[in-house]
Amino acid sequence: MRRLLFIAVIVALIVVGVLFGSINQQLADLHLLIINVQLRVVDIALLFLLLGLVLGLLISLLYSLQRKAKGWLRKSADHS
Repeated sequence: MRRLLFIAVIVALIVVGVLFGSINQQLADLHLLIINVQLRVVDIALLFLLLGLVLGLLISLLYSLQRKAKGWLRKSADHS
């Protein structure tokens, strides 16, 4: 039941985000190191949100692998 409620809240937030995103069509300039792009404000927010999500997942994956690797090294040192 808790999982179903969590999924319903996430879907509701996505629907509200899509509705607000479809209303706001204002363009903004995004100046990067190499290029200059003109995108909607919603697209820029989505781009940075996804970039943060990917970076967070990569950092947590690396941290998790580092913790597991320490356990593997300890086990191999105990056997020899």
